[in-house]
Amino acid sequence: MELEGKKAVIIGASRGIGRAIARAFAREGASLVVTATKEENLHSILEDVEKYNIKAFPIAWDIKNVSEAESRTAECAELLGGIDICVCNAGVIDHARPLHITEEQFDSVVDVNYKGSYFVCQAMANYMIANGTGEVKGKIINMASETGFQPSLMPYGSSKWAVVGYTMGLARYVFKHGVVVSAIAPGPVTTDMMGWTPGKSNEFPSAFGRMADPDEVADLAVFLASKKGNRMAGRPVFINGGLNW
Repeated sequence: MELEGKKAVIIGASRGIGRAIARAFAREGASLVVTATKEENLHSILEDVEKYNIKAFPIAWDIKNVSEAESRTAECAELLGGIDICVCNAGVIDHARPLHITEEQFDSVVDVNYKGSYFVCQAMANYMIANGTGEVKGKIINMASETGFQPSLMPYGSSKWAVVGYTMGLARYVFKHGVVVSAIAPGPVTTDMMGWTPGKSNEFPSAFGRMADPDEVADLAVFLASKKGNRMAGRPVFINGGLNW
């Protein structure tokens, strides 16, 4: 198993890509803390990972409350007995048109996707530097998006471009301290947040003739979290079905 004995925190694990990553990490032997804004939203993912006989703990964590980042990180570490991996997957979207979006709608996206995620990464990196051991003291995997490079969907795309920016900057700063920071940039994925279902995704005109399944993104996350991804830092890894060909 690729992640046997590892201790992982999945931010935004109640559905979609985050839920698939939690399942994949559990399958590969990692102990988990899974988070969502409401703990009751995590009941089903806990049922999903029970069959792998790993430890899994739910935490209600609204990452918009940046003042809680350090205390929540400490709580995760106490439950797991340390933190080796953090996947910062929490994200929200607003489909309002760019010329009509309100300040409230703008803030609701940016406060989670950019500001909240940044301070999660800050707290996790500081914890790993202070407490990790070995050449690689910890790994942080951020969820960017191909939309960040084609940001017509705003402010979501702009916020994901910001994720790419701070991933690159943070990776350069902390790599010398033993923390590997990377990002995944999916193209369209069949998640309810995007309003797509697996059947309907078959109509999508990618090179493969369909959207990605969340489990395919999760397999990439396992690779990055494992020792095989130890040298992959800073640059986002695209998983987009050839949409840029």
